Amino acid sequence: MAKISKIIFIPVYIIALFLFSKCANQLPPGGGDVDITPPQIIELYPADGTINYKEKYFEITFSEYVDKNSVREAIFISPALQRPLTYDWSGRSLAVIIEDTLKENTTYTISIGTDVKDLNNGNKMAESFTFAFSTGSKIDKGKITGKVYSLDPGGVMVFAYRNSGFEFDPSIQRPDYISQAGKNGKFTLPGLGEGSYSVLAVRDKLRDSKYQKNDDEFGVQYKNLELNEKFNEINNADFFLTKEDTIIPKVSNVIMKDRNHLLVEFSDRIDSTKLSGSNFVFYDSASGSKISPEFIFKGDAKSNQYYLGLTDTLAEKEGWVLISKGITDLSLNSSIEEKTDITVKNDLDTLKLKVLNAAGPLPSGRVDYEEPGFTLTFNDALDSSLVLQRLTVEDEKGNIYPYKIFRNDDASYVVTLLSGLKQSTEYIVKTDLRNYTDFSGNRIDSLFKNKFTTSNELDFSGASGE
Repeated sequence: MAKISKIIFIPVYIIALFLFSKCANQLPPGGGDVDITPPQIIELYPADGTINYKEKYFEITFSEYVDKNSVREAIFISPALQRPLTYDWSGRSLAVIIEDTLKENTTYTISIGTDVKDLNNGNKMAESFTFAFSTGSKIDKGKITGKVYSLDPGGVMVFAYRNSGFEFDPSIQRPDYISQAGKNGKFTLPGLGEGSYSVLAVRDKLRDSKYQKNDDEFGVQYKNLELNEKFNEINNADFFLTKEDTIIPKVSNVIMKDRNHLLVEFSDRIDSTKLSGSNFVFYDSASGSKISPEFIFKGDAKSNQYYLGLTDTLAEKEGWVLISKGITDLSLNSSIEEKTDITVKNDLDTLKLKVLNAAGPLPSGRVDYEEPGFTLTFNDALDSSLVLQRLTVEDEKGNIYPYKIFRNDDASYVVTLLSGLKQSTEYIVKTDLRNYTDFSGNRIDSLFKNKFTTSNELDFSGASGE
């Protein structure tokens, strides 16, 4: 029995030692410098540009061990296949089996995107890797290159749709060709045939090769891109990303500050030029009575807030609601009718009228010397005729300059001067606030005086393009 035990023990020990060494080889080395080197593709089959290719697989070898799931999510084939791919790993090499029947005389482009990351430290590929082969005797050599401009362009997908004369919907239709931008934003769409293409850049969060409205950032070209025998390469097809907004704005909160003022907060920034008292009505559900606000203004409210002003007071009881409709945001989405409950306050308005600012549109509140103008903003609504009567614009010598006033809202006015001003010169805005009254009847006995400086021609540079 002793001999048998010894014979069994030796193989088990050897097997255990072998398994331990194999497992140890899969672990990242301990100590030393942190690995910051991104993985690369160092071998490829078939070679880029291969023609008359009859196999139904391709092989790639990485410079180091990579996360297998990240590779599966980063491989894209154009034209698109109907059936999923099959993956067969052997160390750092991967054989990708194509289950579909490939089309004859067709160029296929394979892109391995920048989502591929190594096992050692999660470093992602610095740039996408793309190659092409053809099932026919020639390979399409059309190519579109460019750059995605964004704070984080790495991983942004680039979709190309071959134009067939019909409209397409990228939220439903998958692209004919696909690539991915690297960390530096650069991308390449190779293996394209002659024809017209619509090309989009999409931050495809779901990785489903479709555009999701209100979720994915996107960029477009201003025209279709044409490839032909003479011009089969287009460079500098660049993209700036933005996000489409199709969500209608809503009233998120209503606070009654006093008997004459309500602060309304919206879910999005509002186009103030399309906002007026006609967008609102106060409704008493018990009596059925309705009161419309007389004023609406920005004042000192935050970006998504506006004040509504009342001269009539609301009876202090339950049942009041604010009905709003037709509120337009900066993306031109318009709200439907909604009702918001109000808690009525009957405190008196004791806030003194004051000027919040008188500033031009340029940095530091400067005014354009060629087309001078500034915005005069009060903390409460008032009659614009009072502003027109008591406002003067003059230089340091006392010369007075004529102007026109345009209503921005009920507490804000744009003052446009009727002639150009001198460059880099100080001017004085004066308005006598004595006997001014806001719509609650509050007065102030003071003189507002403010200086502004004009720009000069060196403040401006230029740009042109398409």
